[in-house]
Amino acid sequence: MKIRVGVIGCLGRMGKKILNELITNAEVEIAGAVARSGSKYMGLDIGLIIGCGSNLGIEVTSSINGIFESSDVVLDFTTQECVLDCLKVAVKFKTPLVIGTTGIEGIDLKEYAGEVPILWSANMSIGVNVLLKLVKKAAELLGNEYDVEIWEMHHNLKKDSPSGTAIELGKTIANASKVDFQSNQYLHSGSNIRKKGEIGFAVSRGGGVIGDHSVMFVNSDERIELNHKAIDRTTFARGAVQAAVWLYENKREIPGLYSMQDVI
Repeated sequence: MKIRVGVIGCLGRMGKKILNELITNAEVEIAGAVARSGSKYMGLDIGLIIGCGSNLGIEVTSSINGIFESSDVVLDFTTQECVLDCLKVAVKFKTPLVIGTTGIEGIDLKEYAGEVPILWSANMSIGVNVLLKLVKKAAELLGNEYDVEIWEMHHNLKKDSPSGTAIELGKTIANASKVDFQSNQYLHSGSNIRKKGEIGFAVSRGGGVIGDHSVMFVNSDERIELNHKAIDRTTFARGAVQAAVWLYENKREIPGLYSMQDVI
């Protein structure tokens, strides 16, 4: 029996990619698709919206409750406000929830994860999550003798800065180096001279860049760089669907907060 997956934010860049990925994955089927109330696409068949050439028999709806009630697992790529609504409904129906929305640092996911399985990752790409493991190992081996710089670049419409992925990379390095991330992160400004142990962030925004991340470990003798560049958003969609399948098959009856690090 196929896993029924609901999609919240189905009309966004990631939402459309996820729908396309779902219709090509033999393990799953689309349970429903939610968009903002008032969208001009409300009630239209998602097959026409994503350009697959035929109707799929699933109409765009604004009912978050309905999607959680009819799905085995739900995927969310929306906004902080919508994530809060989804968390409450996930708890109500005990439906596992995969969240790919970033910029939600103000939400205590653990509060809801005590009631229902939740998987959140700043980046659903398998490659980025391999990068996180490599960065962790590098930080453990190099210790605090190297300065750490994290650079990221995204399209000119991205709202959060630094990106959720950059922050996650910084936290991973801080944990591996046994330093406090909050007191050791900074954004370059003015003529500030970096202090030993600080993790530096540089941010660029421009054009349609999907997502570039670079982590540099630097001392007076050498520089080690670990990089990841996203070529197509399909990589995030494929990882998100993989996360949904993993969460349902392995943790659907075990409340907790999980991540892509558990999946890979």
